[in-house]
Amino acid sequence: MTPVRPGARATASSGLPAPQLTLLLRCALAALLVLWLPLALLQEVDALLAYTAPRDIARDFALLVLLAAVLAGILALLAWGSGVAARQFGRSVTAQVRIAWALLLVPAGWLCAWQITRSVRLWLQMTSGVTFGVGPHTRLIGIVLLLGLVLVLWGRFGTRRLGHLAVALLLSLSAPGLLLLGAGLMVTLWMPPLLLSSPAAGGRGAAATGIGGHPDVILISIDALAAADAGVCGSGPTLMPRLRALASQSSCFARAYAGGNFTTPATSTMETGVLPWTHFATQIGAAVLPPLRESTLAGRLRSAGYHTSFMTDNFQASPLHHGTWRTWDDQRSAASLMQNRLQQAFTIFPDTALPLLTANLLSFVGALDVYLYGSRNPYDPMRSYREVPGMLAATAGPQFVWIHTMPPHAPYLPPASTRHRLLPPGELERWDEFLPENTPYGDAEQPLVDRIRARYRESIMGADESLGRLLDELQRLGRLQGALLIVTADHGESFEHGFLGHAGPLLYDPLVRIPLVVKLPGQRVGRIVEQPVSQADLVPTVLDLVGAAPLPSLEGRSLRAALEDGKLDPVPVFTMSMERQSRFRPLRLGHYAVIDGWDKLIWDLGEGSIELYDTRADPHEHTNLARAEPALVAHLQQLLRTRLDAAETARKAWLAR
Repeated sequence: MTPVRPGARATASSGLPAPQLTLLLRCALAALLVLWLPLALLQEVDALLAYTAPRDIARDFALLVLLAAVLAGILALLAWGSGVAARQFGRSVTAQVRIAWALLLVPAGWLCAWQITRSVRLWLQMTSGVTFGVGPHTRLIGIVLLLGLVLVLWGRFGTRRLGHLAVALLLSLSAPGLLLLGAGLMVTLWMPPLLLSSPAAGGRGAAATGIGGHPDVILISIDALAAADAGVCGSGPTLMPRLRALASQSSCFARAYAGGNFTTPATSTMETGVLPWTHFATQIGAAVLPPLRESTLAGRLRSAGYHTSFMTDNFQASPLHHGTWRTWDDQRSAASLMQNRLQQAFTIFPDTALPLLTANLLSFVGALDVYLYGSRNPYDPMRSYREVPGMLAATAGPQFVWIHTMPPHAPYLPPASTRHRLLPPGELERWDEFLPENTPYGDAEQPLVDRIRARYRESIMGADESLGRLLDELQRLGRLQGALLIVTADHGESFEHGFLGHAGPLLYDPLVRIPLVVKLPGQRVGRIVEQPVSQADLVPTVLDLVGAAPLPSLEGRSLRAALEDGKLDPVPVFTMSMERQSRFRPLRLGHYAVIDGWDKLIWDLGEGSIELYDTRADPHEHTNLARAEPALVAHLQQLLRTRLDAAETARKAWLAR
């Protein structure tokens, strides 16, 4: 059977032109480049403009156009091949045409429909201020509405005419699609993206000398672990008995504060020793400012003779996300979700925003993950912890190993060993039963949020069990006692103040107060440090303890004195949320907090509102003392203003370069 030419019998009987490969490709390019891609990227433009230069945005968009064109080519080939296969099996010409076009139009239409509904939901959420969740009921409503629209169109036009209209629309858009493809190719040839390569060569010197000569440094950060919920320091109730036991032979900092309230800014502070207003990795997709990308803890330890290794199941904590990847000898991923693996695949272009952009483009993959995992937590700390012995044995010299694990981060699905200890069976058993994370909630939902918190706390118990297994293995291998061991978190988690999860504008203690346990080599006597300390103190502390040279732009201080004799001079500590502040504009937006002793001031720079709390008398931060203590407000506000002015000066200097 010979192929049918356009305008021949197939067109007359099916209402569709013959599925020639070039015709299919033109339609696929129109669907993916002109309709699907702009809809997805429109949601990211504001965020990109806050941390990416226009030249880099053009490069990333051009690369995405080429990748979408590859996907369009695959789709067109599959559709064309299905028509050829149908012919080989003796199907009628009309059937061949319908099969080929169906295999192109249905997936392309579904991608466009997904992005349209997602864009509408996000737009309504932004304009109305109401959070529209993506739980099972809203998904069901979305599916019903889409099916209803299809049925209405089907009833109005019929299958044949509906297909004919879709093809005609795509053909009319094929010229813009080809123009976009040409433009994407030219921009990519003009500004080719950097391809992932090995870490920067050289720079490794003689081993540092500090406490115990050159001890292994093991840093364990546990995602979204709030200090108040974990209960690590002291002798009161705890959800983490294994970490409490370690803390009893270590220095336990009862009031450690994260630099920011979500993973990207917080872990960037842990790498660089500077606060978010300096490194400016303040949006979810933002990397550390270029001048700081090789001024990191790992980079300095490499130059001091250490082999540096990193492992995570959260891409936002990865040096590949921070732009600091050149300072690491070994980087590994324990990603299990399909969406996470896609992100990881696109880190082959480490200087682009592609990992985050493609996650948005293929957001339906994340929705599929939710259903595939059901009641199982996709994040297992042991996938990361099992790699630690091998990392420590990688070379004969001293090792710096950083492991970042996800639980108790959402989804709050604890392992079987700790599930139902605090909340009985029967509710909140599946991923899609929870409220959306990182969103406000109303007073009426507080009882549900309290039950969600119970699952979160069970997840903390599970995280502690996994940590305990790692500590046992390190003890068995003889790598525990002689190491400098640090266990901490990137940020906390909120189940109060009308906000669930993390990120967003709030800076209350549940979001930013984190556990911090530091065990010196050979240490067996514990101490509790009550003075506030900063996440930015980690880098100078480690470098001081191992005898390595300090970094030139540190904003933290070494805690060595507190570790060795418990003495620590009081200094103010700062934390911030800067998601709406562009790195290309003067510092005028964001929420900033200063903790001075037990006093804590939170300043909304954009709105000018002030909150003041006595965190000793009011640990839940319910009573705003700003009106009652104007002198104290002025003092703390001046502390913040001085640091903001310095940050603005540094930002201008970077921008001038």
